[in-house]
Amino acid sequence: MKIYKLIVTAIIILGFTAGCKKKSDTPTSESTDSLKIKYTALLDSVNATWNVMIADDDEKHMLMKRLLLEVSYTNNYDKEKFAVLNGQIDLLNAMRYDQKSMQSSALIDSYDSATWAVTDNVILFARNHPRYQDIPLMEELINDINEKNSFVLIHRIHYDTSVKELNAFLEAYGESARAILPAIEEGPMPLFELPS
Repeated sequence: MKIYKLIVTAIIILGFTAGCKKKSDTPTSESTDSLKIKYTALLDSVNATWNVMIADDDEKHMLMKRLLLEVSYTNNYDKEKFAVLNGQIDLLNAMRYDQKSMQSSALIDSYDSATWAVTDNVILFARNHPRYQDIPLMEELINDINEKNSFVLIHRIHYDTSVKELNAFLEAYGESARAILPAIEEGPMPLFELPS
């Protein structure tokens, strides 16, 4: 009788263990939903931080254009230089990286260098105007532009933090997640932070 009980107990334990193993290997509808929710939340976080960063960059370009406009209101300025600087601001939008092309650190460096050069030239153009001291709005706009520049690194750190979380998820659940969401990212998304 004791042997019979031991055999029955062993069969139940083996059956339970096999059942548990089967459950962990095959995602249930609950784990499928959980993966979808987690991936969507992480991707939303990445896109939200990206959009904030790009909106801030766009606003900086708008502030530079507004500063040039203030200079033009004086009707005493170098019209050729004004046109060149306006064109350079427009070019910044065209050369800016996106979430894929930022994989090239050279592209980011090129954009950053161009942005700093154009910003410096626009500010210098305004400050060299003979009526600069009479128009306080010019100094306010310059302060706003400089403030936007000071946020660039902070935005990039926030973005990288979000991307690292998404990349960690993809590394941990990549195959399972791709089976559920075919449009999921194939590999890790690029970071601003250079690999160590």
